[in-house]
Amino acid sequence: MSSCLFTHAHVFTGRSESDFATAFVVEGGVVRWVGQVGDAAQPAADRQVDLQGRTVVPGFIDVHTHPTFLSQIVDAVPCTVPLVEDIPGLVAALKQHPKAGLGPNDWIEGWGYDESKLKEGRTPTRHDLDLVSTTQPVYVGRSDCHSGICNSRALALAGIGKDTPDPIGGHFGRDADGSPNGVLTELAANSVVQRAKAVLDYAQAVGSLARTSQRFSERGIVAVTDMMAFTQPFHHLDVYRDAAQAGFKQQAALYFSWEPCKGDLRTGLEAAQKDGRVKIAGIKLFADGSISGKTAWCSCAYKHTGSLFGMSLLSSAALAQAYEWSVANGAQMAVHAMGDAALQLVIDFFADKKPWLPGGVPSVRLEHATLLKPAQIAQMNAMPMQWGVATQIIFMFAEYEAYTENLVASEFDQSYALKTFYEEIAHVALSSDAPATTWADPDNVFVSIQAAVQRRAYNGAPIVDSQALTVPQALLLYTARAASLSPFEGQLGQIAPGFEASFAVLDRDIFTVPVADIGSLRVQETWIAGEQVYRAA
Repeated sequence: MSSCLFTHAHVFTGRSESDFATAFVVEGGVVRWVGQVGDAAQPAADRQVDLQGRTVVPGFIDVHTHPTFLSQIVDAVPCTVPLVEDIPGLVAALKQHPKAGLGPNDWIEGWGYDESKLKEGRTPTRHDLDLVSTTQPVYVGRSDCHSGICNSRALALAGIGKDTPDPIGGHFGRDADGSPNGVLTELAANSVVQRAKAVLDYAQAVGSLARTSQRFSERGIVAVTDMMAFTQPFHHLDVYRDAAQAGFKQQAALYFSWEPCKGDLRTGLEAAQKDGRVKIAGIKLFADGSISGKTAWCSCAYKHTGSLFGMSLLSSAALAQAYEWSVANGAQMAVHAMGDAALQLVIDFFADKKPWLPGGVPSVRLEHATLLKPAQIAQMNAMPMQWGVATQIIFMFAEYEAYTENLVASEFDQSYALKTFYEEIAHVALSSDAPATTWADPDNVFVSIQAAVQRRAYNGAPIVDSQALTVPQALLLYTARAASLSPFEGQLGQIAPGFEASFAVLDRDIFTVPVADIGSLRVQETWIAGEQVYRAA
């Protein structure tokens, strides 16, 4: 095996907040040695790369993202700020879709709207989207990826009419006469239209997913999860593994959406499905919705509502069924829970249960954990259960208006308590939930790191200064700490002997640029398992 010495670098190793080196050796896709230039122990290498003082960090790990969704919106029109600010602008943007003007079954798609960002302050309906087309189906996914909107043609293709009942856990918006108005609230309703527009070509699904690898590499991301994998119309493990053969470079841990997939998963998992660089890691359940949609289940009523506490989407019986399957199959349970009431339901369920996964991997992951309170963290730490938390400061950064409009001050001040999470929760990570937020580039790691350190929203407004992290701490939540949340192959998240040689070379030093400039940093090179997979032009 050939070896390579990377030298004259500013290397953040990820072993601690203050551990730096200037040189490291890679052999066989693994880091063999780390130290200082000129160390007597520095081993000989077959070749040498002089990084000329540039900053190197462990490759980023996005432990809550949706590559499949990203692959499906390659041609979709961004309908979020700063590109779209009102409903006429949304309509105009959709009219520029490459399929506009084609046949009655050619979908015009957009993504990322948030009614709180639109000047009208309301959710667009079919009446608005019918201005785009009445002969072609039009669909726009909301920023949270839970809800959506569609036009009359899409409703017809999906079979949603005046007499169609609401699905359990979802709601079809309606006009005064009871006719559907095209608003699809929460996953159960949204999925009815999504199924109508599902891509049915396997090769296209594989090719689209393989192309997302370049997106991740450009951002220095070396490992991902897919937090919404499915078994139909194609089994996503097959899609991912074929995509890996077609050029998808990142490690991928898949979490299958429990409710729609449990029938296909009832026979259990095979050992081979849980092994390798692309694997099934677990299942995903939903305990509530989103803060921006006022569907996250909270103990405190949403501002100005008096009695609106969000939606409870998960029963103890459903949790029990998923728990029994997870234990029997050695799989993680990941539960979407933003509101403190939803979090409490999950925490209480596991009060008397023990972890079932080996190797220190959390058996249960809490996804988002927006309003995870100190008392709840103390309760979790007193339990035998091993917990993981994947959270996203990008929501508060990009959706500031929704958070200030929907949460009372005391709840706003307890949102995304990153400093507390960092200090009190062993297995915790920052992540993007891309594309599920109101930001055109949601998985830009540097934007999240800047928001975590500066605690300022996109418009400069403060978002709880007391919960700010340092730059090294934020980096660890995207590298070493993130690696502990999922059962990735081998060792990830550090530039240290024995770890996979996956790292990013930055265009500037993240430790010395002004905090306000961190979001403008870019990756110059990305290496995965010792192979250079990206180099900026």
